[in-house]
This record gives sequence, structure tokens and C-alpha cells, in this order.
Amino acid sequence: MRLQFLWILVLLVQQNEANVYLRIRQGNIVEWLASILFPPTTTTTAPPIITSTTQQLTSQSSSSSLGTSSTTTTHSPPAASTINSFPIERDCPLCRCGLINTLHKKIIGGHETRIHQYPWMAVILLHQRFYCSGSLISDLYVLTVAHCLEGVPLELITVRFLEHNRSDSHDLVIERQAAHVKIHELHNPRSFDNDIALIRLNRPLDVDNKPLRPICLPVRDHSFDGELAIVTGWGAQREGGFATDSLQEVEVLVLTQMECRLNSTYKSGQITDNMICAGYLQNGGRDACSGDSGGPLHVHFDEQPTQYQLAGLVSWGEGCARPQAPGVYTRVSQYLRWIERNTPGDCLCMPYPEEDY
Repeated sequence: MRLQFLWILVLLVQQNEANVYLRIRQGNIVEWLASILFPPTTTTTAPPIITSTTQQLTSQSSSSSLGTSSTTTTHSPPAASTINSFPIERDCPLCRCGLINTLHKKIIGGHETRIHQYPWMAVILLHQRFYCSGSLISDLYVLTVAHCLEGVPLELITVRFLEHNRSDSHDLVIERQAAHVKIHELHNPRSFDNDIALIRLNRPLDVDNKPLRPICLPVRDHSFDGELAIVTGWGAQREGGFATDSLQEVEVLVLTQMECRLNSTYKSGQITDNMICAGYLQNGGRDACSGDSGGPLHVHFDEQPTQYQLAGLVSWGEGCARPQAPGVYTRVSQYLRWIERNTPGDCLCMPYPEEDY
């Protein structure tokens, strides 16, 4: 307990030093800290789940079901159920990435998603309490932001999939322990540059059947300028609020680097080429917020309305949904080679049907 407490205090000090006026968009640290210091006195073995109030994001949605088609996969990890050693070749299933399970409606300024609509959403738990989000990118790896995981003891990290309402877990919820965390070597906690990290799961996931499915990695060198994107997360629905129970979504506009550097409240040097801005400069109103860190910024893949690629990761911003202060995301396309180098042994789902390869 004392060691955990000291680690938490160090983490808080680091965050305060790095973040004088910017809002780091991770989970409610006070709520999580209370859960560490005053753990529930329960005799059950089921992991405790937070019941929190408010949440974040903005989006629109409609209904309708979507069928899934199987397609191709590649890569390599072990046949063993637990991945402890360097991976060996194994058979990979046929699957497609980025396919949602239902057509969407439209977080701050957003609405609740449909259950398992975005099947790659990952809940990152510290000491079994919600802390950040991530995206499943293969059967063995979750992509998230470095500021959620830097300095965190590996044994405290659990990842949960197919979660929708965190206060009322679904029967399909899947949980994995973190076997390894890789934080980008050039991550700068003060500027949030290179704010990206990978979690390797202790066991592969079954991704060849609905509803669980990874998201597609982005097309290399694509800017996404002027495109509409969707942010999803369990973060606060207003600045200063608490994380929500149910997954929320919001639609935001991807800005050019020039727009974000010259027309926002940020200094031009703050927005590096490794970042992507999204939101509405004039009126604000739609944004990610505290509790959404690490979650995905999705953009349609190849103009397909039911398939998405991972354009960005919720990283930082000044407040939430303020005018002239868009959300700032890690630009995932800048890190495709880094991701490839640091994801040995996984099985990948392909963006196109098998017959197209």
C-alpha cells in the first residue's frame, strides 16, 4: 500500500509539472486514488467496477445492423495460451479490421454509442479502476498514449474489451493482463510529443468472429485534413466533470496543421508534425475531455461508411470543447514503422476482403 501510494504521488507531481494549464485527458485521478487508499472490503473474486457520473464526447448516430465478412490476416505469435517468451510462427485467422458492428449516431456534445458498436475499444484499468482508453490493433496489442502508462507498474495494468457500460458489465466482456508496455523512446511528457505507447496482452484474443475486432491502422502519409472524424471514450461530458459509465461518441472536424498553429490559442511550436488537431475553432462545443486519453480518433477507411481507420489518439488540449482550443491527438500515421517494429508475434486483420489480395 505505501509503495503504491508513493508511486501515485510521484505520478501526480510529474503530471502537475508537465501540465500547468493544459488538461491531460486521462481518468479521474482523485476517484482512482481513493480506490487505492480505501479498497472495497469484498470477499468476491470479481474485479470491482466504478460507478461514476458525468462523461464527455460529442457525436451523432443512426441505427441499423451491419454484417461482418471474414477476411485475411497475417503475422506470428505462439501457440501457447500465455505469451511469455519471444513469439514463434502460428496460424492466423481470416478477419477484417475496422468494421463497426452497427451504423453510428453522433461526446463533449456527443451521445452514447450502441453496445459494441466500436469493437476495438479498450478500457485500461489501473488497480482494477478505469484510468484511460486504447484501441485494439491486432489480436495481441493495444495502442494508447504514453502519458497514461509512463512510470506505471506493469502488474497494475489490466485491459478490458467489449465493455460498454462500466457499471453494468456485459457477459461478453473480455479481460487481459498487460504482459509488456512499450513507450515511445522520444516521448516528451512536457510537450506531449511522441505521446504513444503499446500494451502487449498476456494472451491473444479471438478476432475472427463478431463482435470483437481490431481497428485498421491509417493509410501511410494521409493527412485527413478537412475530414470528419469520430472520437469515442468514457471521459467527462463537460470540463471538470467525471467519467461516464457508458461509451460516448462525438463527431469532430480534422484541421490542417496551419489552421491549428495559426488560428488556435496554442503556440505554433506546440503543435508538432506528430500531432493532429480536431474540433471546431469558432464555437468549440465538441471535443474529447478528461478521461478520454488514449482513445481513438476514427476516420472512414476508403470512404466506406461502416469501416474505420485510426487517425489519432486522444492526447491533450486546453480545457474541453473551448472555442479556438481544439483537441490535440497523436498522429498515428507518423508511427507505422515504430508500431511494426514493436508488435512481434501478432495476427493482423486486413482492411480489404480476402479476394482483393
